[in-house]
Amino acid sequence: MSPIPQPARTGEATDYQGRPLVYVVRFCGTEESSVASAIRQGIGVLDSFLQRQGADEPSELVIVYRNRLPGAVTLQIGFPVDQRIANAAAGEVFAGLTPSGPMIEILPGGDLEEVLSVGARLPEGGPSLTWQTFRPSDFRPWRAHPSAPVMAPAELGAPDTRPEPS
Repeated sequence: MSPIPQPARTGEATDYQGRPLVYVVRFCGTEESSVASAIRQGIGVLDSFLQRQGADEPSELVIVYRNRLPGAVTLQIGFPVDQRIANAAAGEVFAGLTPSGPMIEILPGGDLEEVLSVGARLPEGGPSLTWQTFRPSDFRPWRAHPSAPVMAPAELGAPDTRPEPS
């Protein structure tokens, strides 16, 4: 496993560098039971994939919340890995990068309802993603949604620079 790099601070935002990630995509309802089931199932698929690759136990879980709609959310459930492991992704296991670029913490933690409500309040037409990371003690086993900071692209928190109407 590659070490977890420390993000560089840039003013109010934190600049994250993308790291290789293997992930699965799950579509689910917004109820705790639906999200928890999707995450547990996703972790199981990824654990099997890592085992077949002879990879170490993951030291971090990344969950990206996308396309939040009334009653539904798309989850990308993933583990940061070495590039060699990411290159072996196939089938329902995809390879990509962890969220990167300037990010802001938009919620210091909270239950699932609070986490999903943040994504529902994002401005239309902008990036529709928020994300969280969890330590193994938070996701082995996955129980109720652990409290962890919710991150989003910094552009969502930038001040409105448009001139005021005259």
